Amino acid sequence: DQTFQQGYLGVQPSTIQGNFHLRYKKTKPLLAYSVDIFFKGKIMVEWNDGQNIHSGFKTLFEYGARVWSAESIQHHKLSAIKTTRGNLMTILTPQTADHEQIKMKRFGEITNLDLPFEFLIPNNAFSSITSINSLSAVGKISYYIKAVISRHIPPYKFLQKSSKVVEIRCPIMRWNLPLNTAPQPVTLTKSNDSLECQITFRQTTFKKGSLILVPIKLVIHDPKIFIKKIFVELRECHLLKVKRQDQIVERSIITSKVPNENLLRIPDTENEYSIEMKLDTSLIDSKHPLNVSMSNDTPPLTRYSDVDIEVSHKIIVKIFVRNAQDLILVKAINIVNAINEKEAERLIYGWPNIDSEWRYDQLLLFPPS
Repeated sequence: DQTFQQGYLGVQPSTIQGNFHLRYKKTKPLLAYSVDIFFKGKIMVEWNDGQNIHSGFKTLFEYGARVWSAESIQHHKLSAIKTTRGNLMTILTPQTADHEQIKMKRFGEITNLDLPFEFLIPNNAFSSITSINSLSAVGKISYYIKAVISRHIPPYKFLQKSSKVVEIRCPIMRWNLPLNTAPQPVTLTKSNDSLECQITFRQTTFKKGSLILVPIKLVIHDPKIFIKKIFVELRECHLLKVKRQDQIVERSIITSKVPNENLLRIPDTENEYSIEMKLDTSLIDSKHPLNVSMSNDTPPLTRYSDVDIEVSHKIIVKIFVRNAQDLILVKAINIVNAINEKEAERLIYGWPNIDSEWRYDQLLLFPPS
């Protein structure tokens, strides 16, 4: 997948920018009436509960613009043509882009054509979501750039389609301002007659790719018990929704475990031990990337829809004990994309004066000079 995203969505207005290149031999030029480029977002949800298959699909948005038309060209020969900066191009809706029915009188011969494009990403668009690997459930949010070429087909090639479509996936990333580095401790405690476990998280929101520290304190009340091992896991949860039905699917992201020998007795105590577990999210397999958590500050495009995905994360700590019941502690956390402080300062002092009422519902096309 290629990224065309410019700017930090969620922090500032963000766009999709790129160039559509057309290269054909001079002896076999592309005969075309027009070229349209679209930017769209889609959500897909499906799961099998053993009795029924629940599935839903929805186009979140689809914006388009005509980036080239033979009607505005005086000569059919279009060798090494580049577009120039001009007024906002005509906005096309999907309904007006039925290229099988478009009848244009003029066409051009294209051999070398560069078509820059720029799309304004909806402010409430969420990061792309990859599906959790599950045999019974699929849930993902994807974004695409699609180019549609309306071709002139000579009579002797009547079996060919009049439209040529090129579509590529375009990952989107949503960002947060730098995380507050001041400690915001949250303590989690669980105990039984034999053992007490206390975990104090320095924070509960973590930057994607960072090191998550899990400091654990154990108080052994019964000398007959034995701590066998400690297991810590980061899990990702997807709540899939189709109409009034929902399903939760989870996957293990990264784990860490230590044996009894790694426990350190706290000085000046007889029965208190501690250890700091670590989960390094930078080591996550790129083939199965970590999705970011969904926050409630900006409702995603899917909210109030009959098809939706909610992404959350949690840390699970398991204390395996001999001669007593195991302890399991669970804490919900947030995983976010956060820009660094230097980049935030650059944005704050270098932001253009953008009207807060800038529109999210249309595509902007500004070909460079």
